[in-house]
Amino acid sequence: MLNPPYDIMRCSWPRPVTHDGCQWLSDPEWNAPALRVLPQPRWEQLNGKPYWTINWREFFNGNLKFHGHHRSGEMRGFHVVFEVRTLDSGMLAFMDDDGSIIRRKGQVIHVDRSIHPLAESQIEVSAGDRLEIAHWQFEGEWTWGARLESVRKSNDAEGVRLLLPYLKSVQKRLLRASGPPLKMFIHGSEPLRTVLTLYSVILNGYQPSKVVLFGEDQWSAPVRNVFSKLLPFASIVSTQEVLAHLEELGGRDLTALARRHPLAMKACVSILFPPHEFCFVDDDVFVLASLHSALSAFRDSDLVFAPDYDYEKEYLSIWGRALELPSPLPTRRINTGFFCLRNSLDQHLLAKNLLQGLFEAGPSWQWEQGYVATQFSRCKVKELPTQQYFYPYFDGLPGGILGYDYAQNPCGFVTTHFGGLAEKPSDLAALILAPEILRKRYAGGTQAKKSRAQVSQG
Repeated sequence: MLNPPYDIMRCSWPRPVTHDGCQWLSDPEWNAPALRVLPQPRWEQLNGKPYWTINWREFFNGNLKFHGHHRSGEMRGFHVVFEVRTLDSGMLAFMDDDGSIIRRKGQVIHVDRSIHPLAESQIEVSAGDRLEIAHWQFEGEWTWGARLESVRKSNDAEGVRLLLPYLKSVQKRLLRASGPPLKMFIHGSEPLRTVLTLYSVILNGYQPSKVVLFGEDQWSAPVRNVFSKLLPFASIVSTQEVLAHLEELGGRDLTALARRHPLAMKACVSILFPPHEFCFVDDDVFVLASLHSALSAFRDSDLVFAPDYDYEKEYLSIWGRALELPSPLPTRRINTGFFCLRNSLDQHLLAKNLLQGLFEAGPSWQWEQGYVATQFSRCKVKELPTQQYFYPYFDGLPGGILGYDYAQNPCGFVTTHFGGLAEKPSDLAALILAPEILRKRYAGGTQAKKSRAQVSQG
């Protein structure tokens, strides 16, 4: 795992401050009595960026028990003084809520006495610097976190450089196809994460006979450049070709629906556009182990899917009006972030039915998943186990997005799907995690470790 950019050397007990409701007025108590136990920072994403953070509310809540879901530990009107030693040189980017005062060798180098939500600041540091940090709290959340700015500096060109060494192994695996074509509908907002998803399928999961990508009308020129360099083996289907096919099946009403709503387009490319025997994966799924269990189930079933919550009631409210459906619905827990389908149903009927759903009756993802669930509810289906096809939205994730040990995979996940989260793995997180996720089958394991070190140290 990544090493933190700092060690905590000392931490004081919280001490009260004088403030006027907007500004911290008193001086920091640099020599406040020290705690006997030091806080332990942890990785988390703040505003989409990875930091080693200290959550003072959690640290100071004293494990007190409360009625209901009350949270404590605010320490309103207090400040804490802690000392860190930086482990490398560079620009230290840090987030704080509220403000903080920092000194080095007795000289103040940063002053922020205001109240504010999480905000980023930067100071230049050298390896071995001792920083004394006084962090105050007005009310609400109370977090401090930092990382070296060298970690943050990654653009698409740098991302391509770090992921390119895996491409040869990916292409080699694709020469020995072991399963059905793979479809992806890609928004393009995090192209490096998309590449990591696809590489993880091929290096860890199975070798699809073909890789088919949709959604190209959403990609910017830099995103197209990333995909052209890192996914040269993929077949990219133009959106115009998809729309022409949809108009033949369902007329202009169907094409208009697909144009208006991205999840309607996802349903169209997965269900109505060939190939009709395939596996589908969202671009926020990491594959950590062989997909043999899913592919074995697919030999005897027409639909195999990763599990979600039981949404039968919601799916039927959107799609069940004109259909006589089995009860309970065998597909009521489908999650279309990962599924395999052998679609032998009449395509014109499927297109007609797609226009019958009440799109505004619920969240768009329920409309899309409910369409697949209802149309294929009479087929032979297989639901995969939640322990292997893992969904952090319900079950959490030990260590968090950046703290889980993807290399050793101690929980035995086959996939982790980050659907439903307000903060999914970013492109930067993907670069940090790529060596751990991909190195098992990557022929150049030494280079993979080197790549991770390059992302870590800049």
